Order: sequence, then C-alpha cells, then structure tokens
Amino acid sequence: MQKRIQLVSAVLTLTLALSTAIVPAAAEPSSKVFVTNSNDAGSGSFREAIEQANANPAITRIQIQGGVSTIALRQMVLFTGTQDLTIDGNRATLDGANAGGPAFRTTGGSDLAVSNLTVRNAPAEGIAVEVPPDATGVIHVSLFKVDIIDNRGHGVLVNDQEDPTTTEGVQPNANGSAASLEVSVVNTRFIGNGYSVSDRDGLRVNEGGEGDLIIAIKHSLAQNNAADGIEVDERGEGDVRVDMFGSHVTGNGQFDSDDLDDGFDIDEYDDGSIVGTIFSSSANNNYEEGFDFNENNTGDLRVDMKDVAANGNGEEGIDYEEDDDFAGGGDLVTMMVDITANGNGVNDDGDAGLKIREKGVGDLNAELDRVKTSSNHIGGISVREDDAGNIVSSIAAATSLANTERGIDFDENGNGNLTATVSKSTSLTNGADDIRADEASVGDGTLFLSRVTYGTIGGNVDPIILR
Repeated sequence: MQKRIQLVSAVLTLTLALSTAIVPAAAEPSSKVFVTNSNDAGSGSFREAIEQANANPAITRIQIQGGVSTIALRQMVLFTGTQDLTIDGNRATLDGANAGGPAFRTTGGSDLAVSNLTVRNAPAEGIAVEVPPDATGVIHVSLFKVDIIDNRGHGVLVNDQEDPTTTEGVQPNANGSAASLEVSVVNTRFIGNGYSVSDRDGLRVNEGGEGDLIIAIKHSLAQNNAADGIEVDERGEGDVRVDMFGSHVTGNGQFDSDDLDDGFDIDEYDDGSIVGTIFSSSANNNYEEGFDFNENNTGDLRVDMKDVAANGNGEEGIDYEEDDDFAGGGDLVTMMVDITANGNGVNDDGDAGLKIREKGVGDLNAELDRVKTSSNHIGGISVREDDAGNIVSSIAAATSLANTERGIDFDENGNGNLTATVSKSTSLTNGADDIRADEASVGDGTLFLSRVTYGTIGGNVDPIILR
C-alpha cells in the first residue's frame, strides 16, 4: 500500500510540473509603441501609435525610431488619453503644413513630455495642450530638445482658461480648472511662430481658476515670433513661479503694428504673487519690452535678476509693475546684479531702460548692483511708487550715460517715505537730470550720495553727500 501511495504522489508531482511548464504566465502588456515609418497613417505611423495610446491606457511612451525623418501630417494628431504620455522624437520632424489645425493636440489632462522632436509649419499651434475643466492636481508639460518652428498659431500653447482673450481695461475671466500647471522647457527653441493673427506667441501658458503656474526655462531660445517670445498668463487664485537660466528672447513682437509685443511677458491677476529668478539670460531687440512682468490685484512681485541683458527693445528693457492695471495691494521686492539695459525705447516709447514701479498700496524695495543703463531713448533707471507705501532703494556701481531723459530717478508719489542711496556710480550727459529724487506727497525723503559722479541733480530732496 505504501509503494502505491508513493507512485501516485510521483505521478501527481510530474503532472503538476508539466502543467506549469506548458501553461506560461500571462505577459505584461507593453507600455511602449514604436513609430517605424514616416507615413501619415497606418501601421507603424505616428498617428497609429497615438491611436493605440488613446485606446489603451497602459501605453505611456511613443518612441520614434532612427531613420524616420519627416512625418508630413494630412490632419491633426489628437491624443485623448488620460494617462501620462512621453514622446521621444529621435530627431524626427512633424510637418503640420497640411494638418488643418494644430500639428499635435492633447485634451485628456495628463502629463506630457516631448523630447528630440521638431514641430513645424502647422496652420495653428505646433503643440496644443488643452486642460479639461475638471482637472485637479498638477499637470506637467516638459519640452526637452524640441524645436518649434514656423507654426502660424502659438508655437506651443498650454491652456487652462475658458476664455484666454482679454479686453484692454477689463478684468479678465478667471475661469479654469482647479489644477496647477508646471511647465519645463530645456534646450528648446521657438522660432518664427504666430504669423497669422494678432497675439500668437512662441510659447503661451494660460492658467485659470485655482492653482499655481510654475515655469522653468533653461538653455532655450524664443526668436522672431510674431507676438511675445514667451507669455505666461495666470488668472484666479495662485502664484506664478518662474525660473529662467541661460535663455534668450530676441526679436519678438513685430506682427501687429498696433499692438507690438515683448520678449518675455508675465501677467498675474487676482490673488497671488510673481516670484522667482532670472539668471544669465537676455531679452534683446524685441519690438515692445524685453522683460515685462505685471502683477495685478492682491499679491507681491518678487523676482530677482543676475547677469541679465535687455538691450535695444522698443520700450523698456526691463519693466516690473506691481498693481499694474488692477489694484489690490502688495509689495515689490527685487535684487538685480550685473544688469545691462542699453539702447531701449527705440520706438520713442516707455519710461526707462530699467523700470521698477509700485502702483498700488505696498512698499518698494529695490537693490541694484552693477547696473548699466546708457543710450536709452528714454530714461536710464526709474524707481517709482505711486500709492501708500515706502521706497527703500540702493544703487551701487551703476553707469547711466547719454539717456534721452533722466539718468537715475527715484519718485515717491504716494503717502510714504523715500530712502535712496547711490554709491560708486556715474550718471552723466543725460537729457534731463542725471540724478533725481522726488518726495511729492506726505512723507520724508532722503537721498544719500557716496562717491558718485554726476552733472545735474533734481527733485525736492536735498542730497546728503558722503565722500
């Protein structure tokens, strides 16, 4: 009996082993689809890869293989999936000349990462990311080594606003999702986009409703776009957080002669601040302003700059304004080091090569070190406060020469004190006062000058000369 039991047990063990060997475990579905040819549609095409991702949320990566060069689209490619998607272009090109709209558009509210891809010639946007109204959390959009060239709409549009149009002088509609936007742009170029109708930018990011708008731009270029090279528009509660390094916005904004545009434009509305840093970057030869940062309603403007050039722009080279169009209160605080803002105001418009203005209730604190503002067709440096609040500003090692208007101007127009210091600086041969300090309302005014070379001095504040 024992031998019979042992034999049955051995047979069962062998049967189980054979069964395990014959029936393999179910394979995990692949998360990647390869693009193997340049066809507009069909097997192996980019469109087919996106359609597979639309149908299968497990697909999160589209890989264009080497040897695929230019994909000539016959209609827009639309991604509707809700999963995060990565597109590795492997140096291929999407040509949207016959796409009839954007070359590539997403609507699902997921993260999008695009790398090593050129998108060009679309009659609308090159890439359009439309955020659905019920989106929450943080939506990430990443561009790495992407070229966005000669698209007739925005080069890239990331839109979380119900109505992104704004009538001048009217508080803009803040409707949008509850999501925040986080946009990363690295080693990317936006060139020659927007030449169709007014106000089409190289890169446009619109955030509405609740949520922050976070943007990092590194080693990138926005050049010769019809409107702004880069425009950031935040409406509703939330901050703009900006980080720019090693990037350049050049020659943008010429398309609409009645509404010329800027190199880099930030507009923040409703409750929220603009905070961040601009390092080792430039905004030169743009048709309106170089850097144009406007904070409206309640909130602060706190953006520092270092090693920045803003030369040859149509109006101001650098223009910071807090409570620009819609008052709400907040401070303007900035530190600027190694700044050049020469030859601006070429359209005989604007206030100064470097303009820092607090228009509403709040304090202005500006520390400027090694700033050059010369040969501007307008003023050199303007530090101005227009409502209740104080100005505390120091300027060191500055050069302000041959500007058409004032060289260095401190202007306190509201109920507040003016405390200004200029040291180790030169301001000469300007069209108006070389240095001016004006305390025009209720408050005390003090101007300290130490080791300063100047020709004329104006305003109603007697300077204290420190040798």
